[in-house]
Amino acid sequence: MYTVEFQKRGLPHAHFLIILDERFKILTPEAYDQFVSAELPNPTVNPHLYSLVTQHMIHGPCGELNPTSPCMKKGYCKFKYPKELAHETTKGKSSYPIYRRRNTGNYVEIRKHLLNNSWVVPYNSFLLSKYNCHINVEICSDIKVVKYIYKYICKGHDKIAFQIHTNDTNIEVDEIKEYQSARWVSAPEAAWRIFAFNINEMSPNVYHLQLHLDGLQLVSFKSIDNISKIINNPMIQKTMLTEFFVMNTVNETAKSLNLLYREFPEYFVWSKTDKMWTIRKRGNAIGRVVTCHPTEGERYYLRLLLMNIRGPKSYQDLLTVNGKLCTTFREAAEKRGLLLSDNNLVECMSEAVDYQMPASLRHLFAMLLIYCSPSNPKELWEKFEISLSEDFMRIPNINTTEIRYRVLTHINDILHLVGRDINEFKLIPEVIKTSALSKEATNVYYERNLTVSEDDLLLQHKLNTAQKKAYNIILERIFSNKSGAFFIDGPGGTGKSFLYRALLATVRYRGFIALATASSGVAASLLPGGRTAHSRFKIPINIEGKFSCNISKQSSLASLIRDAKLIVWDEISMAKKEVVEALDLLLKDLMETRILFGGKVIVFSGDFRQTLPVVRSGKREDFINQTQGQTLDFVGIYLREPVFSHDQLYVALSRAKSSNCVKILIRPPIADNNDDTSTYNIVYDEIIEKAFS
Repeated sequence: MYTVEFQKRGLPHAHFLIILDERFKILTPEAYDQFVSAELPNPTVNPHLYSLVTQHMIHGPCGELNPTSPCMKKGYCKFKYPKELAHETTKGKSSYPIYRRRNTGNYVEIRKHLLNNSWVVPYNSFLLSKYNCHINVEICSDIKVVKYIYKYICKGHDKIAFQIHTNDTNIEVDEIKEYQSARWVSAPEAAWRIFAFNINEMSPNVYHLQLHLDGLQLVSFKSIDNISKIINNPMIQKTMLTEFFVMNTVNETAKSLNLLYREFPEYFVWSKTDKMWTIRKRGNAIGRVVTCHPTEGERYYLRLLLMNIRGPKSYQDLLTVNGKLCTTFREAAEKRGLLLSDNNLVECMSEAVDYQMPASLRHLFAMLLIYCSPSNPKELWEKFEISLSEDFMRIPNINTTEIRYRVLTHINDILHLVGRDINEFKLIPEVIKTSALSKEATNVYYERNLTVSEDDLLLQHKLNTAQKKAYNIILERIFSNKSGAFFIDGPGGTGKSFLYRALLATVRYRGFIALATASSGVAASLLPGGRTAHSRFKIPINIEGKFSCNISKQSSLASLIRDAKLIVWDEISMAKKEVVEALDLLLKDLMETRILFGGKVIVFSGDFRQTLPVVRSGKREDFINQTQGQTLDFVGIYLREPVFSHDQLYVALSRAKSSNCVKILIRPPIADNNDDTSTYNIVYDEIIEKAFS
């Protein structure tokens, strides 16, 4: 595969990745030397090659010889030149090979500096002589190098960030419009594309072969399609994998070839419209089964079987080993010898049984399930079930079945701490039901044990006057068990995050639960223990029509929200008003009260001057409508008043009036020494009176 790129000054260059057939792979350092050289050739024996190397394949000079070279970053060459001299070629560790660069005593003068073999860029003699240009040739001897090359080749076109600004200080700054990210297209690249020259190419074509369990294939359809027609459509039953089974059953060519799933595209062509395989008549292609992680369970073992069994005719055929039908793909893979034994895990558990208590053994067993991926966890469970159950056996009047369920439930609670479930491992035929108590314990344990850093605890002493006032008002509501809904308003960079990090740290340090949420994942990641609001409150992605937060009053999450003393929601300006109303209804329902937000202390923050809710094909009034709140007792605290025109303030107050706000606290701009604050108050009073008349 290759891709053509263009430098900023317009010169084109290509990146090639050539993967050799198994019979011709270059595997040893001796073979590397036959194709790649990193030394100056002998000028007497091969003067032509010597002139080409000195003209095209010498790096720099850089470093101490030329600190201003473009390749210098933080005082070092980013390509790590000059290279160390080496008597022979060796394989590098997670890198390109260390090529032979002998100290031959040969030097060449480049830009008034004498350079030796340590400055030579690796090259191939034939390609350099044929094309007479800079051609850097490297051996990809490590998988990390191959991954890097693929990422580099497929990284996409060049981009440039630029800024547009005006000298007029009276115009409000819009950070979204001020910074732009655009594509960089030079004149030679434009000509290259106009003449439709190839930019990239891959040969042969690669088929991404589908992988799914029986009846669990992905189905694509339009939102306007009728569900019953989709279900009854026989075409959705056909996939690459199911038709692969069919071809191995009915097609004589496929039967005679007896192919692996990944080999099938070399001889057959897949039709997306007809959903069928046909015999390949021209061209070449290779197949790659989509990747699958061992934690995916049966799907992973299905892939393992497909990679090793030739000509399977059905899922049952894959499950059948020596005429016996296995219950799982894991079992079939194990009986076929495709999985390693768990002897080391058995030895680990056997050693621990001698000195550890059953509760500790269950923790160890859970860790082995999570991190060691045993090939047969059921066998491991059956071998050590008695040792894992010894403490429960001492309980009087308890039968064997109940002991088993108690042990498995305890192991399941441990697995939940890392987001896993015991039913994934099929230890027993029955399904282990997760108790609401265990889920609640997991969530509450996580929230109650969030580590509060010393830096966050000290933030309260660094607040400015306006931040301190907001901090004290909100904490007074929290610790006096009063309700309160607050909105922290201010442009970006005015300290909103600073304030609610201090709030979260103070509340959590005193042993209470504080939930930190945000409208976007990026904003949530900046909060200690932050989650997106959709994740925390189970808000549906599609909020068209009537919807509600999908939280049961008996669930662990409901219990956690009821116990929360403070809820922080950042970037509320990006959320539509229906989402806030749904949260209000949820909290009222959980707290069984009609008080606003269920009587909780909730702090919203954001900047309506920046990103607003997305309204498809919306006009200005549509955006305003989506940001209008319901009946809220908001206290607006301006951390730093921006340039705010009277018209903008009038629109904001009119919106507040239509939202039936029962209380508004207006903070006028901070007056300079020469300004009269009373004048601001008079102007604001006039605008308020006009807006509410």
